[in-house]
Amino acid sequence: MKKIIVILIVFVTSHLMYAQGVSFEHGTFADALSKAKAENKMIFMDCYTTWCGPCKKMSKEVFPQQEVGDYMNTHFVSIKMDMEKGEGIQLTKMYGVKAFPTLLFMDANGKVMHTKVGGADVAGFIAEAKAANDPTKQFWYIEKQYKDGKRDIATISNYIKALFESFKKDEAKKIGQEFIPSLTQDQYNTEEGFTIVAYTGVDFKSEPYNYILNNRAIFEANEKIGQQSVDYVLSNAISSYINGIASTGTLEELKSAIEETKKDFINPQQEMIETNYYNTYYLANKQFDTWFEANKMQADEATEKNMRLSMYINTAYNIAVNPDFSQAGLYERAIKLTERIPSEDPEFLAAYYCLAELYKKVGNKSKALENINIFIKKNTEKGGVEDKRVTDLKLAIGQMQ
Repeated sequence: MKKIIVILIVFVTSHLMYAQGVSFEHGTFADALSKAKAENKMIFMDCYTTWCGPCKKMSKEVFPQQEVGDYMNTHFVSIKMDMEKGEGIQLTKMYGVKAFPTLLFMDANGKVMHTKVGGADVAGFIAEAKAANDPTKQFWYIEKQYKDGKRDIATISNYIKALFESFKKDEAKKIGQEFIPSLTQDQYNTEEGFTIVAYTGVDFKSEPYNYILNNRAIFEANEKIGQQSVDYVLSNAISSYINGIASTGTLEELKSAIEETKKDFINPQQEMIETNYYNTYYLANKQFDTWFEANKMQADEATEKNMRLSMYINTAYNIAVNPDFSQAGLYERAIKLTERIPSEDPEFLAAYYCLAELYKKVGNKSKALENINIFIKKNTEKGGVEDKRVTDLKLAIGQMQ
């Protein structure tokens, strides 16, 4: 993979049966360990939850593929574990699983050798499995090199990337911030140096930011970096800078900062991003009515129906679950906004779940129960799973007076 910033998108490629893909064990974790020892293989554990979207995608679109099964069944004993049920609860604590999916590659004694957090497509997953099967590319080996004192640019680059992919982003950023000052300008334009910069991030108008900005044509021409990676670094630096001002500064300071940064970089989604900056300002200053109207207007102007409905839901659901809105007086307006969705698309299931949350907030038990039941019925008809969040919400509604 030549680009440093890679967005993993899962594509539907076929509808092969599970028997043609990864052969998952159906016993306990201890059974899987025993089999791995007997067959001299490593263990792969897919740590999932029933409500995790990327988990479902991988189960449907990655694990059933024959090329995935061919590699995994040869080298690993595989097991799927619902981390919120049965022994999965204890394994969650044992392995410190905090996000889903978490893909754990272990030796036959249960020691984690390699970790990947988040979904992947077929090629990405096989690449992770092969890395897990290579002692020199396993996470534990890369980490050991760092802890043993290796501080060359390649080791730091590999370790920061491994930490990031293991959902240890704060640790990755800390190490990167300590190392970046030692980089020379020539090293910025190497795959290893730019990896460190990209995964760590840089401050707006800092020395590395200015150097990359002023020499962006050189970075973009480097096939190991490219325009996408350069845009990622610059836009993240700008976003962090402006969001800081939006959270603590005045409206005039925010407007000035936006205009200042546009001299350096204009995002293809600039208008939407600027709206988000102002939304951050409105919330920070408790201007809830203005925030609501700005979000509603942005949604009203969306030309694509699913985008518009999703934006309505995002606004309303934020009001439903964010404690900052508890005294904002927006629950009824959020209900009115969400009630219009089923008339446009009765199968837009998120609307019913959101309405259940909102009606619960205003104390309307019958309407809350009506909507959560509609959600459950339609979700079941579509083959969905009734996950813990849904059952917990229905239980809470049932306990209302």
